[in-house]
Amino acid sequence: MTSGNRLLNGLVALFTFGSILVIMLVWLRASQNTILGLYSMSMTGFLIFMYVATAGYKPEIDTGFRPEITVVIPAKNEEEVIESVVRTVFNSDYPTSKMRVIVVDDGSTDRTWEGMQRAKKESEFSDRLKLVRHERNYGKRVALASAIAHAQGEIVVCIDSDSFVDRDAIRLLVQPFRDIRVMAVSGHGEAINKDEGILPRLQHYWYAEMFRLLKGMESRFGCVSCCSGMLAAYRTKAILPIIHEWAKEGPTTTAPIALDEVQRESWVSRGMASRLIKSPGEDRILTAFALSGKGARVVYQSNAVVHTIVPDSSRQFLRQQLRWTRAWIHGSVLSWRFMWRKSFPASLVSYLFQFLLMLSPAIVVLWLFVFPLRGEWMGTAGFLAGTIFVGFLHGLNTWKYQRTSIESVPYRMMFVLVSLFITITIFLYGLVTPWKGGWLTRADGTSQVSSMVPSETPPLETVAQ
Repeated sequence: MTSGNRLLNGLVALFTFGSILVIMLVWLRASQNTILGLYSMSMTGFLIFMYVATAGYKPEIDTGFRPEITVVIPAKNEEEVIESVVRTVFNSDYPTSKMRVIVVDDGSTDRTWEGMQRAKKESEFSDRLKLVRHERNYGKRVALASAIAHAQGEIVVCIDSDSFVDRDAIRLLVQPFRDIRVMAVSGHGEAINKDEGILPRLQHYWYAEMFRLLKGMESRFGCVSCCSGMLAAYRTKAILPIIHEWAKEGPTTTAPIALDEVQRESWVSRGMASRLIKSPGEDRILTAFALSGKGARVVYQSNAVVHTIVPDSSRQFLRQQLRWTRAWIHGSVLSWRFMWRKSFPASLVSYLFQFLLMLSPAIVVLWLFVFPLRGEWMGTAGFLAGTIFVGFLHGLNTWKYQRTSIESVPYRMMFVLVSLFITITIFLYGLVTPWKGGWLTRADGTSQVSSMVPSETPPLETVAQ
């Protein structure tokens, strides 16, 4: 790092912490009751904790570690991209001799299956590509179980069917598994269609923050709460019990899962856990279970990059946020079983973040609706200004760490308004309807998907090992 960059980083850090302390004082002065005062103190403390922790985050470098892996890709109605997704996996620089790929068509009603067959026929590595087809739709968790039932090797890499990995992403993703305590790893997601409109661009910079700032903080303590389905890896033995339960919901043709290394009677099949694992948020549930073991760690690799197609319409986006809200609720409740046994920083991060999110709808309603009705407009103006300024800080620090475009700052400030709307609508609705959900499909069509596929990806038949 050059002296100029160090100076810039130092100035951003000084400005960030100084500003947060000022905001805390303003919020405390404006908060005349216990709830708002407690929330202000807790939020300020969390922000300071996050920035301090994430500043020390560094991804693992490549040390030549190359375990046997199986890449699994669950798909439904992805006819326009499934071949390209498979192509990018085989085009990665991970040794083909140590990698198998399993793609599951979960009852698609379009030509996804035909696309998968073409991928297998045209690939010179067809012996390492296995296709599984469900005659009807069982859901993503069953699709994952069907794939992992056929998996070989000590690591399972999960990739969404609309996500394209960088050439070095899989190789870098598995590096943390050198530590035998690491049970799961999350990659870093970006929006491949960020130039298709303002909504995708807003999500692109929001993703940059949520991955680098939040997961960077969680990774310092080995407690990443969700390994994104865009790109995630799990130690196979760590998730077999939950996969066994998911497989029971699937077709009878699903291959049996070897449970030699785990107890067949696991806590996931009993009580509240047996209901929580049926959540539509498969990624968060898998992560929570992987983290539940004694001494288990779940970390984040910012250098393992995957590009995904984000919703480009408000309808798609809101449906996605509703599904993610429910998944967060289920994963949080499941984590209550074991997070108190983790280190104090890990427990603090988990419980404080959950507390703040649960309380946020009430806080937003008070500041934006209750106080204005009482004529207290200055407090509302201060709340909005402070919240937007925090968005500015998040955008600025994301730019500092990820070296994103400087436009990440205004776009992250704009996303604050989106976030407030989601908090008092989608989040509240998700709280009272936690058991609904299913696959997130692109109901509005995917006519522009083909133009988003990475142009540098070669045909399947020319992929090199």
